[in-house]
Amino acid sequence: MTISVCIPTYNQSQYLAQAIRSTYNQSVKPIEIIVSNDCSTDDTLEILEMLSNEIPILKIISQQKNLGITYNTDYCLRLAKGDFIVRLDSDDYLSFKYIEKLSALLIKYPEAGYAHAAVQEIDQNGNYLNKRQLARKSGYQNSTNALQSAIKGYRVAANIIMFRREALVKVDFLNNRPNSAEDYHLSASLAAAGYGNVYLNEILSFYRVWVDSGKARLRRKLMEIIGMYKVFHEVLEPAYKERNWNLKSIYKNRTHFACVLADCLSWNVYSNEEKIQLKDALRTLSSSPKAKAISWLYLNGYGKYLDFYSTIAFKLFSNLKATYIKFRY
Repeated sequence: MTISVCIPTYNQSQYLAQAIRSTYNQSVKPIEIIVSNDCSTDDTLEILEMLSNEIPILKIISQQKNLGITYNTDYCLRLAKGDFIVRLDSDDYLSFKYIEKLSALLIKYPEAGYAHAAVQEIDQNGNYLNKRQLARKSGYQNSTNALQSAIKGYRVAANIIMFRREALVKVDFLNNRPNSAEDYHLSASLAAAGYGNVYLNEILSFYRVWVDSGKARLRRKLMEIIGMYKVFHEVLEPAYKERNWNLKSIYKNRTHFACVLADCLSWNVYSNEEKIQLKDALRTLSSSPKAKAISWLYLNGYGKYLDFYSTIAFKLFSNLKATYIKFRY
């Protein structure tokens, strides 16, 4: 089996060399490392030119116009020739045996569309933060279980994944996927297409967590809500209907996500007009009485009480999950 590595990048030159070298210095070598530079304005090009003299399998793509993360990633993935394709962001990096261990799992489980593992969070300076592990055993999850699990969210520790190229081809890579939640949309589509996935509860990569000092992530909340709606409307609901499964759990989880995402209605980064757009998008995701009530509470200044409850519930859930993982695995 052959391995390709795809690294879409934009203005992350300070981390790019570490990401690329981590994929080249693997115990099992890839046949190519494809980096797609999405019109970076920093010294990304100079870093890539320097690395091209060091790494013979490095292939550099320079986009003529900025495509954005979804289209740049799609472009990069489609160029890959390997049987398995590692998708890595340019600010993250792999451990020495990432390719060896995950490719072995994809070979062992031919019905798995992708393999993934636990990750170690790091900050902007490379300091270790939290470990991300899923509350599931290492091993294969079939497509039925993956599809049923997908209604509860994107079930990976981080978006550092090894795909089976055949599976990406079947679902047409990232074509026509939303600009936010595109990875969730893709994983749900793979499950709907009959592919399972395989997980290894071992730290095999390092995922950088950014401090959002400019509140840029908050400003993307509308795209996130729309992306979540598209996952349910375009992938999960049609898949459930095709299988004659009960849709009650679909509606329940749409309501759950609409309630969770409604906290943005209390943020001061948005104008009143923008909050109306957000409220309408949330209503599209779920128009249930519960979702409407939660939106009303956030819009009318009662969000602090909901946030307090959510914080307590999240801490309780996190502690229970950590205990579950510790004693079961």
